Amino acid sequence: MSKLMEHMQALLSLPSISSANPAIDMSNLPVIEYLAEQFTALGFQCEIVPCASTHGNIKANLVATLGTGPGGLVLAGHTDTVPMDPELWSVNPLAVTEKDGRLYGLGSTDMKGFFALILEAVQPFLDQPLKQPLIVLATADEETSMSGARQIAEQGLPKARYAIIGEPTGMRPIHAHKGVMMETIRLHGRRGNSSDPSLGINAMEAMHDIIGELMRYRSEVKQRYQRP
Repeated sequence: MSKLMEHMQALLSLPSISSANPAIDMSNLPVIEYLAEQFTALGFQCEIVPCASTHGNIKANLVATLGTGPGGLVLAGHTDTVPMDPELWSVNPLAVTEKDGRLYGLGSTDMKGFFALILEAVQPFLDQPLKQPLIVLATADEETSMSGARQIAEQGLPKARYAIIGEPTGMRPIHAHKGVMMETIRLHGRRGNSSDPSLGINAMEAMHDIIGELMRYRSEVKQRYQRP
C-alpha cells in the first residue's frame, strides 16, 4: 500500500486542470511525464504523443505498451481534472488525505487514482510472457475539448481487442461505456430592414424551429433506445 499511496500522492500533487477558462487551464505534461517515467521503469515502451494545445498550454497523451503483437488489452484513462476552489475543500485538494476509510483529493477517483492502481496491478505480470500486449493509454483534456481522444482517434491507435476505462462506476463493472457525439448547426441569416422584414432572413427565428425539432428528436431517441 505504501507504493500505491506514493503514486497517488505524486499524481494528485501535479495539478492538471483543464478548463475553457484560459485563466485556470493547465498543461497535463507533468502528469504524463511522471507516468512515462514510472511505466518505463517497469519495462513498458512509452510514447508521449503531443496533441492540440489550448490557451498556450502543452497537452499530451501517453501510450505505454508491455509486450508486442496485435490485439491486447487497453487500460484507458484521462489525466486532467475539473477546476477546483481550495476554499471549498475541507482537505488539501492537491494531496491524498485518508479519512474515515476513504481517500480524498482532486482526481483521486476521476481519475488519476486509476493510474496509481494500474502501476500496482501490473506488477505480477512484468516477468510473464504475454501473448498479446498490455497497453496503458493516458489522455488529455477529457473534461473540456477531448483533444487527447481526438488525437488518438485520428491516429487509429491503439488497436486492441478490449479496453477497460477507469471511470468511477461505484465498483460495478459496466459493459459498453457511455460515449458522446457532438454536432454543430450554424444558420446564416440575411440582412433586412424593419420596413419589410420578409426581405431578410432571421437566423434566430429559424433556430427556434430547429431547437423545437431537436427536442422532439430527443424524446424519440429516448423512447427508441433504452439501455439500463
